[in-house]
Amino acid sequence: MFEKLQKLLKNSYSPYSNFKVAAIIKTKNGKEYKGVNIESAAFSNTICAERNAIFNAITEGVIWGDIREIHLLSKSNNNSNEFTTPCGSCRQVINESSNNKAIVYIYNFKKEIKKFTINQLLPYSFKSKDF
Repeated sequence: MFEKLQKLLKNSYSPYSNFKVAAIIKTKNGKEYKGVNIESAAFSNTICAERNAIFNAITEGVIWGDIREIHLLSKSNNNSNEFTTPCGSCRQVINESSNNKAIVYIYNFKKEIKKFTINQLLPYSFKSKDF
């Protein structure tokens, strides 16, 4: 998976932050969908790699709730050996799109992997029953 993420990282469009992120999600049937972060000069229009991959899957017909894994690799000018976890918005979307079942795998350039459940990353998520 590391090699796939590393290759995908080259597609990131991040001219402002130079912080590149690649994501590959897997559905419960094992199919993979990809995403990269894409920045805009109007920063609020930027999309994270995680949500890009999830929305790509949904666009291709994956049923909301069928996402089971997300694999992430990031690279910055400062340090590529760090582990970068998803932002809060991505954590919420990962949680919802997996029905609170996703496993998040985060890689660094030493090919080390950290594994989290989405519940570990977002223990008190907002749910549709909350409104």
